[in-house]
Amino acid sequence: MTSDLAVPPAPGTQTPAPATENQRRWARQHSFGALWETWGITAVLVVLLAASPLLSADFLTVANLQSVLRESAYLGIVAAAMTLAVMNGTFDLSVGGQLALVSVTTLMGYAAGGTWLAITVAIATGVACGAVNGTLVTALRVPPFVATLGMLFVFRGIAYVLTQHGPKTLPYSEIGSPFVKIGGLNVAGIPLPFLIMVVFYGAIWVLLRRTATGRRIVAFGSSPVAARFCGISVYRIRMLIFAVIGFSVGIGALTYISRVWTADGSAQDGFELRVIAAVVLGGSSLKGGKGTLIGTFSAVLLVGVLNNLLVSRGVDASYQRVVLGCVLITALAIDGLRSRFAAPGSFARLLPFRRRAVPTG
Repeated sequence: MTSDLAVPPAPGTQTPAPATENQRRWARQHSFGALWETWGITAVLVVLLAASPLLSADFLTVANLQSVLRESAYLGIVAAAMTLAVMNGTFDLSVGGQLALVSVTTLMGYAAGGTWLAITVAIATGVACGAVNGTLVTALRVPPFVATLGMLFVFRGIAYVLTQHGPKTLPYSEIGSPFVKIGGLNVAGIPLPFLIMVVFYGAIWVLLRRTATGRRIVAFGSSPVAARFCGISVYRIRMLIFAVIGFSVGIGALTYISRVWTADGSAQDGFELRVIAAVVLGGSSLKGGKGTLIGTFSAVLLVGVLNNLLVSRGVDASYQRVVLGCVLITALAIDGLRSRFAAPGSFARLLPFRRRAVPTG
């Protein structure tokens, strides 16, 4: 039997004081998941930067820092768009194949018509690849994992077909061309590719935080059922997301190919894993609805610094892949731990001297 009568506490027992609104707000803001999502990867980056001179004496030179920023640009641009996708509850495994194909077609466009045609071809090819992925996912209802994994091989296959007689290359005589300056120019000592990356992050931030479309993207990732009841069209949202990813690959490929000057079907093998690792490390949840561009930005720089240190230490490329795999597994493990400890007050419960109940009676 149950009773509706409240039994008063026995004398000498401890009764927890009711939590005030300020205490509840503090608990929400100081959960382990919230703290890690906001500051975790940035703190790791700071620690790695502080330790980097011990690992490589030349790391803090201006030329090396410029190299890190330049190398991080194309990864960071695509990772920003991938953050948008992950927050919506989806992802794109074909970005590595897209990058290879766009790089090949960009050099073909440059050979046919110079810098402006190369830029146009890069963006058009990237958006077309994104449109194909979006059509498969929305119109044909192919699961994103299957659709984008299959298109990864299709895009790389097309790139191999276009370069079956040899990789596409940029002649050395073009060293002073405007196209080469996209990847090699410094503005006030800062590499132009990195500045393009910063501008792209700003555009994605405006889309997410200042537009109704951005709110719909996050809302659908948080609760697809509720979003559908509110009239949010998954088809338009997903098509937009995959188009933005393709656009980001086009911009990223310009900063990449104008620096390396050569492309074929094997370009940037495993690129898609680096992108997803950076996004998850940055604090985005693979379940959707959560993400932070600041975290992704810091994670991209972390991956760039780590790769630079491995190269400077003479680590073989095969072992670099092992490290990348470990980073990806760590990212997924962190995502699981963050979900586990993301409840309000989880961090407070770990504190050894948290507020205790006041005895009454």
